Amino acid sequence: MTSKKDPSVALLLETLRTYSVSTKEAKLSRLLRERMRERGFKHIRTDKAGNAIGEVGSGHPHVLLCGHMDTVPGFLKVRFEGDRVYGRGAADAKSPMCAMISAVSEGVPGGMKVTVACVTREEGDSLGVETLIDSGGDYDYAVFGEPAGAGRVTVGYRGRTAAKVTVRTHGGHASSSWAHPSAVDESLSIMSLIKEYERKNTVEGDHYRSLSASLTLIRGGAYSNVIPKKCEMTFDVRIPPGTNSSRVKEDLTAIVEGQARMRGGIDAKVEFDGFTEAYDAPLDSVVVRGFQRSILKTLNTRPVLTHKTGTGDMNTLAERMGVPCVTYGPADSNLGHTEMEFVDIPDYLNSIKVLSGALREIKTLHGRGD
Repeated sequence: MTSKKDPSVALLLETLRTYSVSTKEAKLSRLLRERMRERGFKHIRTDKAGNAIGEVGSGHPHVLLCGHMDTVPGFLKVRFEGDRVYGRGAADAKSPMCAMISAVSEGVPGGMKVTVACVTREEGDSLGVETLIDSGGDYDYAVFGEPAGAGRVTVGYRGRTAAKVTVRTHGGHASSSWAHPSAVDESLSIMSLIKEYERKNTVEGDHYRSLSASLTLIRGGAYSNVIPKKCEMTFDVRIPPGTNSSRVKEDLTAIVEGQARMRGGIDAKVEFDGFTEAYDAPLDSVVVRGFQRSILKTLNTRPVLTHKTGTGDMNTLAERMGVPCVTYGPADSNLGHTEMEFVDIPDYLNSIKVLSGALREIKTLHGRGD
């Protein structure tokens, strides 16, 4: 069994035992700042979003290592089973975050600066990374901490928006359904059109390059004998690379408003809760190549480059700051948000070695002007 006295394992266990559901990260932020201080980090600070930030080294390249402190709700008892440690955040995403802190605790290559940012509210409104971006930074490369496994590097995420569709009719008595259009029925017709739009933008066998529109919320009706006069639906829309969010906005607006015009007697509109563009890291970038070389040398295995169908903080920072990014971290991403969330400690320790090696490779490649 892996020793719990290993400093990297001890740090992970501390963070798992500190409940930090999204918006309630203050206690963990204080703990991480203290651990950074003990490990020789400089310029340790917090900001108005509650992010815990520390630096090691100076000069360029300047690499940002960004993990998130928050988890989804539901504390899970921290326990060991063999070389596995269970707990909320063990996969998503305290083990990637702790691996980042541990990887730079012994220092970084000379002439290189690494900023470690443990951010808040990634599972919610992403206030942490938004505040980090607004504060600026002369980063050359950025690495975001999310689970995939020590031998895998995530180089792409789809974009996202939330589309809220509201349909209104005049309602009426349920005994006269032929005389009164139902807001729920009209909404379901619109949903069918949106699902058809999804099908037309599906690439067979390739979820990453397909658009998806998942109905996640629906609310309509007030009484058992009254035809609903209002219905609200929310769709989680994931946008593939190569598809601009403005086009998706135009298409969905045309679907909703066009159906209202065609049907008559109903009012329908769609509102969007922000847009995050898809991001595909250039495969010849220094940060991608640095991780590939490190995995090959450290684990003696062929590195795997992956694309995920979700959306991450990587998308936002890459778009807003123009910084080449990847996402990396131990554990299985399928375990996140589940009741059986765990990380294999050997995978966790290997990821620390890979991160350390990747920083050395990035320093070398950057110095050559690659």
